[in-house]
Amino acid sequence: LPPPPAAAPAAAPAAAPSADAAPVAEGPRETRVKMTRIRQKTAERLKESQEITASLTTFNEVDMTAIIEMRKKYGDAFLKKHGVKLGFMSPFVAAACRAITEMPAVNAVIDGNEIVYRDYIDVSVAVSSPKG
Repeated sequence: LPPPPAAAPAAAPAAAPSADAAPVAEGPRETRVKMTRIRQKTAERLKESQEITASLTTFNEVDMTAIIEMRKKYGDAFLKKHGVKLGFMSPFVAAACRAITEMPAVNAVIDGNEIVYRDYIDVSVAVSSPKG
């Protein structure tokens, strides 16, 4: 993938919002780039392939020593403060966000005949609760 277009220059800082105001993003959060015909055909063929061929899952081994040590060191204090155990999901999501920040094209999506480069990261994680 080609790199996403360069971000617009930063605007002058705005006045601080009030404590009860919801955070609001300033400026565009996405950049849309019209795909070339070859890019459109490639995307079409990739999607078709995804729909008609068998899937393959890849497993990668990762050294989790530092994460395991962090959980040992802070696990009890975290549980006492938050009422939940310190798991592996938080470091995993943080690592994924860092990777997306370093390679923003990975966060792009195709919408019709455009590539949409997102200037934000929005991660959703399913969790269990006492009510389901």
